[in-house]
Amino acid sequence: MKETKKSFLIRSYIILLMISLAVNVQLFPLKALYVHSVPLPLFVFLIGMVWCLIFCRDFLRFLRERKVILIFMGLFLVSGILSAVFSPFSTILGLKSLFQYGLFFGISFLLLFLFSIEGKSTGLFFLEVLAGLAVLLAVISFFEVTNESLYRFLADTFRSGERQLMNGRVRAGATMIHSNIFGCFMSLGVFIFFYLKEETVIKARIFYPAVGILSAAAALSGSRNAALVLLVPGLLLLLNRKTLKTAAVLIGVAVFAIIVLTPSASRFLDMWKLIYKTEDRNLIATEVQTREMVAEKAVSLKRKAEEAAPLNFNTASTRLLLWQSALRMFRDYPLTGIGPGGCNRALKEYASPELLAVEKEKIDKEYLHAHNGFFNILAEFGLTGMIITLIFAAYLAVFLIRRYGLFPPLPVHALLIGIGLSFIPDAFFYSLFYMVEIGRA
Repeated sequence: MKETKKSFLIRSYIILLMISLAVNVQLFPLKALYVHSVPLPLFVFLIGMVWCLIFCRDFLRFLRERKVILIFMGLFLVSGILSAVFSPFSTILGLKSLFQYGLFFGISFLLLFLFSIEGKSTGLFFLEVLAGLAVLLAVISFFEVTNESLYRFLADTFRSGERQLMNGRVRAGATMIHSNIFGCFMSLGVFIFFYLKEETVIKARIFYPAVGILSAAAALSGSRNAALVLLVPGLLLLLNRKTLKTAAVLIGVAVFAIIVLTPSASRFLDMWKLIYKTEDRNLIATEVQTREMVAEKAVSLKRKAEEAAPLNFNTASTRLLLWQSALRMFRDYPLTGIGPGGCNRALKEYASPELLAVEKEKIDKEYLHAHNGFFNILAEFGLTGMIITLIFAAYLAVFLIRRYGLFPPLPVHALLIGIGLSFIPDAFFYSLFYMVEIGRA
C-alpha cells in the first residue's frame, strides 16, 4: 500500500471513529444477551481491526513493545470479572458494565497502534480532530441554549430526555451524555489548542478565537469542574516564561466567560459555602446518623435543613455524601468490590438519609454514581482493582516525568493535569468518548 494512500485511509478512519464516539448512537437491542442497545462505536472499532490484519507484522511488534500496558489492561479486566462474579447483583449486569471498559481499552489500543504506524504526525492529527470536534460541539451548544426545540432534540437523542435547567437557563451539553462531561471536554479542548500552538501546528489567529469559543461553551455548561479544569492548569502555565503571556490571556478570557455566561453563579457559591459554612450542616447531620431512618423522617429532615440552613444542601455537599456511600460499599466488599456498575444500584441501600433527602429520585432511577473516579473504582472493583489502577497510574507518571520533566510546566503538563482534575471529582469514564480521549491524551 502506497504511503500517501495508507496515510489518507488511516486518517479517514480516525475521523470516522471519533465522530462515532462523539455522537455515540445506540443502534439496536440484543435481547438474547440482555443488551438494551448496541453502540455504533463498537462496529466502527471492529472495522478498524482490519488494520491489525493488514499490518500484522507491525501489530505483533507493537504488542511486544506495549506488553506492559496490555498486562495492566488484562489484569484490570480479570479483576472486573471476579468482581462481577462475587457481586451481590446480577453477574450479567456486571459483565455488561465491564464491557464498556473493554471497549475503551480496545479503541485506545487500536489508536495507539495506528499512531505507531504513521508516527508523531498522526498523533498530532488525532489532536487536531479532537480540537475540531470541540469547536463544532461548542458551536452546537450556542444554538442549543438559544433554541428550545434544538435543546429538546439533543436532550431526547443523547441524554435520554434529561433536561437540566438552572434559574430557568439551559445547561449546554451538545451531543454529550451530561453537561459536566461536555464542559470538561471544552476545557480540555482549550489545552489541546494550547499544545498544538506550541507545536506550531496552528497559528495565533486560530488559537485565540478557539480559546474564546471553547471557554464560552465551558461556561454555558454550568459545570464547576469544567471551571477548575480550565483555570487550574492555566494558572500553572503562568509559571513558565514562554507561556506566561498566552496563559494570562487564557485566564482572562476564562474568568470573563465564567462570570458572564454561567447559567447560575449559585453553583460556584455552593463550593464556597461547602468549605466555610459546615457548622450548621454538621449539626443537622448528627440528627441522622443512622441509615435505617424511614423515608418520612428523611423528608422531614430535608424540610428542616432547608429552613435552618438551605445553603448546605447543594450538589457540592452531596458529592461528599456520595463518596462516603462509596466507602461504605468498599467496607462491606473490600476485596473485589460491589461489582462493575454496582455503585449506581447499591446507592439505594448505602445512601445516607441526608443524601436520600435531596437525591432520592435520581438514586431510585440508578442515575447517580460516586462522582469520583477513584472512589468509584474502589467501590466497584475493590482493593484488587484499585491496586492495579494505582500501579498503572504510577507507571504512567514515571514515564511522563522521564519524558517531559516536572518544571517548567509545559502545555502537555496542563493537559495532563486537566485530565486528572476531570477524572478525580467525577466518574466520567462512563462516557466512552471521554474515556478514549483521556486514555489517548
